[in-house]
Amino acid sequence: MNTTTKTRLSPMSAGSSIKCMAAAIALLTGSTAFAAATGGFSTTDGGSASGSQSFTATSLDQLKTIVANAKSGGYPVIITYTGNEDSLINQMIKDHTVDSSGNCPNPRWSEAYRYVEIKEMTKGVTIIGANGSSANFGIVVNKSSNVIVRNMKIGALAGASNDADMIRIDSGSNVWVDHNELFAVNNECKGSPDGDLTFESAIDIKKDSHNVTVSYNVIRDSKKVGLDGSSSSDIAGGREITFHHNIYRNVSARLPLQRGGWTHMYNNLYDGITDSGINVRQAGYALIESNWFQNAKNPVTCRYDSSNCGFWDLRNNNIKSPADFATYNITWSSGGTIDATNWTTTAPFPISIPYSYSPVTPQCVKDKLANYAGVGKNNAQLTASACGITSSSVAPSSVPAASSARSSVPKSSSAPSVASSSRSSSSVAVVSSSRSSSSVAATGSISLGATATGNSIVLSWTSNNLTLGTQEVYRDIDAEPAGRVRIASLSSSARMYTDATAASGQQYYYWIKNTTSGVVTNSNAASAKIGGTSSAASSSVASSRSSSSTGAPVLGGTGDYPSGFSKCADSGETCTVSSGDGWVAFGRKGKWVTKRVSVPGSIACTVAAFGSDPGGAPNKCSYKR
Repeated sequence: MNTTTKTRLSPMSAGSSIKCMAAAIALLTGSTAFAAATGGFSTTDGGSASGSQSFTATSLDQLKTIVANAKSGGYPVIITYTGNEDSLINQMIKDHTVDSSGNCPNPRWSEAYRYVEIKEMTKGVTIIGANGSSANFGIVVNKSSNVIVRNMKIGALAGASNDADMIRIDSGSNVWVDHNELFAVNNECKGSPDGDLTFESAIDIKKDSHNVTVSYNVIRDSKKVGLDGSSSSDIAGGREITFHHNIYRNVSARLPLQRGGWTHMYNNLYDGITDSGINVRQAGYALIESNWFQNAKNPVTCRYDSSNCGFWDLRNNNIKSPADFATYNITWSSGGTIDATNWTTTAPFPISIPYSYSPVTPQCVKDKLANYAGVGKNNAQLTASACGITSSSVAPSSVPAASSARSSVPKSSSAPSVASSSRSSSSVAVVSSSRSSSSVAATGSISLGATATGNSIVLSWTSNNLTLGTQEVYRDIDAEPAGRVRIASLSSSARMYTDATAASGQQYYYWIKNTTSGVVTNSNAASAKIGGTSSAASSSVASSRSSSSTGAPVLGGTGDYPSGFSKCADSGETCTVSSGDGWVAFGRKGKWVTKRVSVPGSIACTVAAFGSDPGGAPNKCSYKR
């Protein structure tokens, strides 16, 4: 292992440098055998070391016992987890999916946190999920080093009030989180603690953690993706984390929420950020390179209770300038201290990357990454050859520092000046009245059918004159596509899906949405009811709005937005409508006026644009996504 890394990445002061180096040495003593290349800051073979023992765990309790025995026995360990907790996960999703009033059937945020803890272990631990396994419990790395977590499908944990993270790294060194699937429900149940604790994070990296690689994971349907530091004081002299080849879909925020330190994000796919993305704070530095961003709100930002913003270095992403925002449905909202609305680098990345890597193009990430990321991919890697790229066109294998010494970019003195010079108006949303390439109709079609079987609804479909790519399953309780909710993302080979979260007696409507090379095709709407009959709705429902959409909707609720609507702009801003039936509500707390716009399209959130003042000051705009 490269033990010079901590010297190269010198922290904010000499005192903290000595402290961090001592901590690293204490953790890593005797671990020079761990040297696997991870494409990131981590260099570890996990439990694959001299004297390693291998075990199989079929349950959380067995997993705990094996970890405890390895700790007491002082040997490296490789654990294959074969349990399946899909039924627990599906019940959790059902219990925490909001109804039209924002309520959840059976919220369970106060329950105990189920987890296995790897505590004060330095010999090496690998936890690998067998294909087909699943877990409704978390994994905590606490004051340990040389840990690999791979091929684990972890979903929807109870116990958010008890800090129930899916994966948490507390003072961990040389940790590799690779080829996992982490998911929950991206909504907030009414009445949750602090209005923010329906679920906790997918991956939190905190305290004295160093040299972490997070790669080839699928992280979806989660409100909180991850922290890099738990508070403004949790800097730990600077953490070094690489995020590469991850897929983020339908997530709200924290990709990550970075406090201090150095992060490198390359070849990630960000598709469906509903609140904020890479949030760089507390004078941290982020190198954001060769990623694909689409359908993203505030994708690169510094926001929420931070007066000491960090810096970003933007290189070779699919977005080159603000002119690309409309093409990829990139939008901005107020609240950011600094937002990347001008899409320019605020400071060069100040350290040398100590590892070799070869990023592929953003287009290849968009087209191919789904075939490599997540569980069941047998650790597959996306390389230039899969993209049809010759070796001569591959990007350089390392990134040089902007300067030879980290101290040449002082955090305390440079943060305010960069924040001041690069600040742009965060209240101006970029909109477009023309349809982007991702919403162009394809010539082929998808025929979908739905059948209730036992306590589940089984979907099956065929394609006609259409090459299938990324497939998504959507569900609603009526035949209108407006307001439908995505419940699954599938590979191109899928032709069947089982919805085990459907409630008995409720009629459900389903759609398959396919995206191939940026072209979107929707299936017909197919409906079924457990305890009822199934039917395939007219294909015209999927491709156009029914006549009931021609009249203004009846709005209900007394909150900031009507029931079933989501915020798109504050008063004076511009509401960009990228989906739904086009109806936009203007007002607040039961006082609304409406106006319909084309989809995609936009409308100013002003009295002049809507023609009357609803009197819900401060007025807000919202629509059914």
